[in-house]
Amino acid sequence: MTPMQSLLACYHVIKGGNTPYLIGSVGIGKSAIIKLLALRLADDLKLKLVRDVINPNAKQFSFIDLRLSLLESVDLGGLPYLDADFAQKRAFLGNLPTGGKGLLLFDEFAQAHPQLQAIAGQLLYERRIGEYVLPEGWTICCSSNRQSDRAGSNKLPTHVVGRCSIIDFDHSIDDWMDWAINNDIDPMIRGFINFQPQGLLDWSPKIETPQATPRSWERLSDTLKTGIPKDMRIDIFKMDVGQKWAVEFNNFLQLSEDVPNIEGIMKNPKKADVPEEGGLCYATAVALVTTVSNANKKKVYDYFDSALIYLQRYKTPEFGVFFVRQTATARPEIKETKTFADYKVNNSELDVL
Repeated sequence: MTPMQSLLACYHVIKGGNTPYLIGSVGIGKSAIIKLLALRLADDLKLKLVRDVINPNAKQFSFIDLRLSLLESVDLGGLPYLDADFAQKRAFLGNLPTGGKGLLLFDEFAQAHPQLQAIAGQLLYERRIGEYVLPEGWTICCSSNRQSDRAGSNKLPTHVVGRCSIIDFDHSIDDWMDWAINNDIDPMIRGFINFQPQGLLDWSPKIETPQATPRSWERLSDTLKTGIPKDMRIDIFKMDVGQKWAVEFNNFLQLSEDVPNIEGIMKNPKKADVPEEGGLCYATAVALVTTVSNANKKKVYDYFDSALIYLQRYKTPEFGVFFVRQTATARPEIKETKTFADYKVNNSELDVL
């Protein structure tokens, strides 16, 4: 399933009173989707989403992310002790919910020690570990990599598979692009991935050096915003996405330096020069997205109109669709304009939004 389909599947599984288990490749956004799931569940209850609160109040919905691979059995199962009557009990370590409402994530489930998996399995099936009982207002979600990913994952125990709804999670360019806009991923990275979508996830378990994944592009976006010196770009890029995509992305950035004059496009979109080469077309579209997205309220509508007039002079419509989707997500007020409505009607077969 795509990320958005997986989000919807998790939501309905939980609403049905069951436990979803997201399983997918390395770095493709499983944790991000579960955070969105927590936000949606909180919105349903009209509660404020908070993190790592084991006893949220009546106005809060908590989200606790437990990385099982980092825990030992006593971290989840409690520390055994004898009470005054010499009865054996367990002292829990304050990381499990005690009240209120929330979502408990068991992340990296398959990477955990089998003993810890067995303890977590008790919560999945019985909602208790010894005398500890999971509060009624809490639900559980699980996630991990596949065993074939060679990320330290073990084969899932049959009792876990039998107690969870297994959701096969895969990446999606469209879903990632929407997420990237809302999470301030650098526009040049968004344009590059739209230009070379195979670069979003180019990962093999047999390669030990950095590789391109949605997670590594997010890291690179943060670094890119710091203003990397040109002569160091490839060396720095390859630390996150590997040599191949570092070179490809650097070439794309070099193309961006040759885009037509943006001010000239805004003033006279019907006569400004239109590039021929595909990479330069995308780089120009990215520059237009950035210009319109950052425009003030007085200029944003005129800039949007001019940019769209210009992009419709391209030989293929994909650049206009890219521009409209990106700017409409960044500046939702554009959706109310006649220009946007007309474009959407005239290009209904292209699934603009």
